[in-house]
Amino acid sequence: MKIKILPFILFLAALMPSLSFAHSGSLTGVVFSSFNKIPIQQAKIRLANTNFETVTDENGRFSFLEIPARNYTLRVEMEGFYTNEKEVDLKSDKALELTIYMYPTLINLPDFAISSKKAISAASTSTLGKIDFELRPKNTAQDMLRLVPGLFIAQHAGGGKAEQIFIRGFDCDHGTDVATFVDGIPVNMPSHGHGQGYADLHFLIPETVKNMDVFKGPYFAEFGDFATGAAVQFNTLDSLQSSQATLEFGSVPSKRAISSNRLLLMANIPTGKDGVHSYIANELVYAPGYFESNQQFLRYNLFNKTSIQLSNSSSLALSISGFGSSWDASGQVPERAVASGQIGRFGSIDNTEGGTTQRINTNIQYNSIGKNRQFESNFFTSNYRFKLFSNFTFFANNPLRGDQIEQSDNRFVSGINTKYKIFYDAYGLEYKTTVGGGFRSDNIENSLWNTEKRARFFEQAHAKITQNNMNIFVKQDVTFNDWLRADVALRGNYMLFDVQDLRPESADHKNYSGFNYQFLPSYKANLIFTPAKNLQFFVNHGTGFHSNDARSSVQEPSNHRLPQVMGSEIGSQINLLNRIILNVALWRLDSENELVYVGDDGTTENKGSSRRTGIDISVRGQLYKWLYADFDLNFSRNILTKKYLGEQLPTDNLVPLAPTLTSTGGLTARSQSGFSGSVRYRYIGDRAANESNTTIAKGYFLTDLAASYKYKNFLVNFTVENLLNVKWNEAQFDTESRLKDEPNNVTELHFTPGTPLALKAGFSWFF
Repeated sequence: MKIKILPFILFLAALMPSLSFAHSGSLTGVVFSSFNKIPIQQAKIRLANTNFETVTDENGRFSFLEIPARNYTLRVEMEGFYTNEKEVDLKSDKALELTIYMYPTLINLPDFAISSKKAISAASTSTLGKIDFELRPKNTAQDMLRLVPGLFIAQHAGGGKAEQIFIRGFDCDHGTDVATFVDGIPVNMPSHGHGQGYADLHFLIPETVKNMDVFKGPYFAEFGDFATGAAVQFNTLDSLQSSQATLEFGSVPSKRAISSNRLLLMANIPTGKDGVHSYIANELVYAPGYFESNQQFLRYNLFNKTSIQLSNSSSLALSISGFGSSWDASGQVPERAVASGQIGRFGSIDNTEGGTTQRINTNIQYNSIGKNRQFESNFFTSNYRFKLFSNFTFFANNPLRGDQIEQSDNRFVSGINTKYKIFYDAYGLEYKTTVGGGFRSDNIENSLWNTEKRARFFEQAHAKITQNNMNIFVKQDVTFNDWLRADVALRGNYMLFDVQDLRPESADHKNYSGFNYQFLPSYKANLIFTPAKNLQFFVNHGTGFHSNDARSSVQEPSNHRLPQVMGSEIGSQINLLNRIILNVALWRLDSENELVYVGDDGTTENKGSSRRTGIDISVRGQLYKWLYADFDLNFSRNILTKKYLGEQLPTDNLVPLAPTLTSTGGLTARSQSGFSGSVRYRYIGDRAANESNTTIAKGYFLTDLAASYKYKNFLVNFTVENLLNVKWNEAQFDTESRLKDEPNNVTELHFTPGTPLALKAGFSWFF
């Protein structure tokens, strides 16, 4: 009997491993750096509370084959990166594929290799963008814009209006020559009630941004309207590394009061499904401000994004964002009122300025990667409301009731963008062909009213506008070898304008209802030459455009051509000693239209053609393992010309408010112990406030200080803005105005004072 039982026992013993793993699965994945999307090798992968452990290979891949099917806590560890933990539910007889991003604690500049395949242009290489995004502060939407090298902003309406933008010799007003996108959603608003190309980025919560791409000049086929000075694309996170709660307070010591408050809540949403990630972010901001009149700025933001991995080669992302804000403003005040003591520097002539705005965005993004194929598409909608009360001239036009105006803009926007890439080899060369197109429709109603203390009493303008923008492009990229790449592209934009003037025609108003279409073909050509691993040269040339307001377009029905911008650029990127990256770009831009904001009636005026020439210099350096430096210097000469590509005007030939000299820079220290600190400066030189240079917009030099410390799941940060308490003008205009008791109008500089010495402290909990 014993003899018969022994073989059976031996058989069961041999079968036990198979029985114990009868319900098993496979877990594989790849680990990338969130900073530069490069695979991380030798990262330690562990399944917590088990003996399963491995490391990633040279491609960042790892695998656990035939392991028990159950819930695991996957832990990824790598020196120089924050530890990443992920809950994994492994099903029986299933192969689970993961993509994991690691967030670096330190940047190692020698890891940045100069590559012709990743290059863009000398002034906007991807290397600069990645270093700046990782090291520079970005706690507000304004901080996000300042990450663009050479870009300056000014806020002059209580914090609620879109920032005034300056870049490459452009006073872009609120976005006329900077095309801005968030996950493919266009931010700029054409034919806006306040200004052409108005781009309010305040719906963006900075902590949700994964990275950003910067493209200076009209050299890139993917971008059309407003992409003349630059195009900026913000990309949001697909999932959160951890949930987060943040509370921040700001104070201006001279006011002896809290000047700003911010509450942020972000959390992952359990989906219960593999390959599905979702999170929600809420932001509430209240800022009384530092002016004598309480600015009453209040903004609420809500963002939700759900990412679905449909297969190993395709993904879908659904997002919705909404924001609303309201504010009061002290506006731009005349120098004479402050000099005479009529008001203080932070006072106001009309403290009933201000406004409200709201925007709801929906976005569907689809990406698919096949063998030598890639397809990208997004469909978006935006529901937008805007109302702004301003008083630029006080009593110059109406001595009795004043010159306050109300500008409103209500619109619904919908559109789609698609891009299809094909990769192939032929005749010993590598090719990439990209075909893309898009459609955008704006259904708009805007108006302009004369008001007194926000009460309407006369309608100046009221119109319904339908504006459609269609585009198609094809780009051919050729890689000749490891050191030479070129791309050429053609793009066509076709725009339809349909305007219905709702104001009755009268003796003082001519009805401007009408219909017009405009078309513009654009071409782009870029050459990237990399003779050595630490040296690269760029040559860029192309044409682009910014559209004019639909109301002015239909007034010229015979004009069926969009106004063109032509640009050229040559430059280089040099890696010195694997510690310093130097970028230099020489550039020129010729514009067929020069759109200038006119403060006295809140409109945009076409000043004709213009030319800009300049040089951009950028330096990024790692002085020590823990200490980094950055420096940007931008020169430009900006003139009005007799005609497009023609000679400059003999007199009154300066572009108002166009920056001629700007510089930013700073030192940043980061340690693995959790400490981070920086000291930064920004400088803009004096510049002409009008064409004849009789009024000067004053420059400024500001210094900011920031520090933070992270311990386990907690982060404390502290910021000092305008450390030296400099008196500076944030927004400046040459305006003709009249004060209440003045007999005549006076033309002089009007300004919004910049922030005095301000303190900000914050506390974050990650869970």
